[in-house]
Amino acid sequence: MSQDTLHLCATSRLAQILRDEVPTGSGAWQTPAALTMVQWLSALADEAVLGGDAALPQALDSEAERLLWEQVIADALSSGAGAAAPLFDLPGLAASAMDAHALCRRWGLTAGGAADEARLFAAWQAAFLKRCRDGGWIDPAGLQLELLDRLAAGQFVLPAQVVLCGFDRLTPLEQRFIDVLQARGVDVSERDFSVPAGPPTVHACADATAECHAAVSWALAQLAEHPGRRIGIVAPDLAGVRDRLAGLLDEALHLPALRPDGAELPRSYNISLGRPLAEQPLVRSALDLLALGSGRAAFEQSRLSTLLLGAFWAGDVSEADARACLDAAMRRDLPYFTQVPALLRLAARQAQSCPRTVDALNGALAMLAEAPRSQLPGAWGRVFRQALAAAGWPGERPLSSDEFQAHRAFGEVLDGFGRFDALLGRIGQGAALARLRELCRQRLFQPETRGQPAIQVLGVLESAGLNFDALWVMGLNDDRWPPPPRPNPLLSVDAQRTAGSSHASADVELDFARRVHVRLLRSAASVVLSWARADGNRMLRASPLLGELPAAGVHEARLTTLATRLAVAAGCESIEDGVAPPVAEGEVVAGGSWLLRAQAICPAWAFYQFRLGAQAMETPVEGLDPAARGTLVHGALEQFWGRVGGSEGLAALSDDAARRLLAEAVEKALVHFEEAQRSSLPERFRQLESARLVRLLERWLAVERERPEPFTVVACEQAASVDIEGIRVNMVVDRIDRLADGQQLIIDYKTGAAINIDNWASSRITEPQLPIYAALVGDDVVAVVFAKVLIDKPAFAGISAAGDLLPGVRGLADPRQKVFPAESFPDWPSVIAHWQGALHGVAREVRAGVAGVSFASEADLKYCEVLPLLRLPERRRLLQAR
Repeated sequence: MSQDTLHLCATSRLAQILRDEVPTGSGAWQTPAALTMVQWLSALADEAVLGGDAALPQALDSEAERLLWEQVIADALSSGAGAAAPLFDLPGLAASAMDAHALCRRWGLTAGGAADEARLFAAWQAAFLKRCRDGGWIDPAGLQLELLDRLAAGQFVLPAQVVLCGFDRLTPLEQRFIDVLQARGVDVSERDFSVPAGPPTVHACADATAECHAAVSWALAQLAEHPGRRIGIVAPDLAGVRDRLAGLLDEALHLPALRPDGAELPRSYNISLGRPLAEQPLVRSALDLLALGSGRAAFEQSRLSTLLLGAFWAGDVSEADARACLDAAMRRDLPYFTQVPALLRLAARQAQSCPRTVDALNGALAMLAEAPRSQLPGAWGRVFRQALAAAGWPGERPLSSDEFQAHRAFGEVLDGFGRFDALLGRIGQGAALARLRELCRQRLFQPETRGQPAIQVLGVLESAGLNFDALWVMGLNDDRWPPPPRPNPLLSVDAQRTAGSSHASADVELDFARRVHVRLLRSAASVVLSWARADGNRMLRASPLLGELPAAGVHEARLTTLATRLAVAAGCESIEDGVAPPVAEGEVVAGGSWLLRAQAICPAWAFYQFRLGAQAMETPVEGLDPAARGTLVHGALEQFWGRVGGSEGLAALSDDAARRLLAEAVEKALVHFEEAQRSSLPERFRQLESARLVRLLERWLAVERERPEPFTVVACEQAASVDIEGIRVNMVVDRIDRLADGQQLIIDYKTGAAINIDNWASSRITEPQLPIYAALVGDDVVAVVFAKVLIDKPAFAGISAAGDLLPGVRGLADPRQKVFPAESFPDWPSVIAHWQGALHGVAREVRAGVAGVSFASEADLKYCEVLPLLRLPERRRLLQAR
């Protein structure tokens, strides 16, 4: 580089800003040379290579260096750790080793020490450097040292002047670089970016959310008062508050951006922190498509569901509805782990076809299946491109600007995959995809910012060298500022402290934080500093660096949200609309006892689910969910009592005979369950589940043997139907027992621990199935009980007309039972009459169209399938406003 002046910048952001500077009063000017030290040394390396310098080793980029460290450590662990080697976090170890090696280069540290980790790293480092020499490679920090030696020897043409910009402190490597420049006659100076500043204002905020509100509210006020101002918001923990700040800024400045089609609208703010490329939806879709491989592997349904409902491949627009129907069918008809061919066969049976989707999947699977079993990474990069093209990636619609940039970045990763040929050699498809995914996770992606946004949201390092008209520095709590020390675990801690290397000790971090703190206080004419008083129930303290600054008190400013603005907007009228159309003549209302249960808990739940037919999407689980396990218990007990008949048959069974009968009953229940599900459970899992059920039911039979009254099981899974206020209620009673005097007990099996019978005495019965049968269907019912079929504390729970009918179930006249007070329920007919009245009252609500969002507790809505339709957050806000 031969320009007279070179600006060496601490960050690439500062370098870009300096290149974009417009000199005052100039109609034409030369763009200043502004680069980071790494960028300038890389340019010198390119110059040397173009000049024919064959002695300069090939520089490894960060991904290649990390991969080489992984290989070195993997080889060392395989020989030393043996069978325990797979337990190590290889990528994590490689990252730590890479950082330790860079610290050695930049701070003059030496590997080795008394600790086992330090000795291990010294061996790894020696092996790493040997591999570099053998391959003709060099790590980035090593290249900088090599170039410094050449600069010291007089190589390269240097600028007359070098201006250092934005460095809070210099490493020994950077200081040596400056010394070499000065020895070569270069005039080295430092640019002062400070501006005249008044005393800062310090605010304490209630918590981090309130602090975000305060910072954004302040920024809006600054822009309103001075529209042309440059505003900065700096946070040491930018990753932790980024999303909250972005959401508040969008709501305050760019309301259309809250809509799905406004995600990429130009913003008047910019956030410096990028996200991993793998998190971009377009790239995530590509990686998920490639993960399908040849189609022989089974995938969790959630992964296939994400693909079907996502965009960026064939049919994503034209077949979106058909894909959604296929997803619903997959959730209903296929097992938790599903192969793609099974999904394609299901698609062929669907009434709403999606041929483009099917053809794309078949094409991508064929392309990946035809690839050689192992080949070089560069060849895999070409195969992956072809497979994605066959899948119709990146989709049918034109890409937005951000999507186009993500597409280009992913293409660069694929194109650069060949640079790992020498390092990896021939690898399989799975290893190639894993490496590709890791590269996308490591590469940060941030779309290009259009223009010069008025508000810059930055971390403390990215703010180096920048100045503003007004600056808010947030998150200045003592647990974050100064940052806690993080010495590298693979190097001697004492050596790091002595050298004062990055993050080595509390003293190093305090010194660094003081330098940055002073710089930030001089970065704007108006500076506000803030900290949070609490994080949930944990009380927080201010940073010690705020100790000498006067506090301005607690800052309570909060932004007015969109929901609040709409609620108080002129012309908006609040209407209490909790009435639906009454049930029409001839209208069939489904739901059975669940309809009355939902109506008793929350009328809106009953209306949305059972009258409008809204349903939650099924969510498959691995193995068996609680409902499936309950079904198996019901089925096994039905089979068992069908063979045994009652207490007499049970008493005649020895323990071994009972165990054999239970095993047979469980086997039949499993067979029936698999037939209903149209799939078989894995054999080992089936054996474990069978053993669990037998053990559980043996535990339950011990409770049944304690019953004082002889009984006969007259029905299991008994269907019943009753008309309540013109609404047909169909139900299935788990079990009906008949006592010796002909009276009946109604039993409902429960395999969950939470059972509540207190509601049976309420006007709104939230567990209505047993009261429905006892009050409106059955004759001579003298007890209604839940059978808690549990390994831990199995028992009966309920109420009976007289005591001593069932163990643990108190009679109505028993003074120890508290559910039915004697003054309101003097006898069993009064309980039956209460149930009749309560059930008819709830049914009349259904018939009249009562459908308001009202309930005793949100905990009662645990099993509500239509919870989003109840709009509970809006309800909470309205209640708070009253």
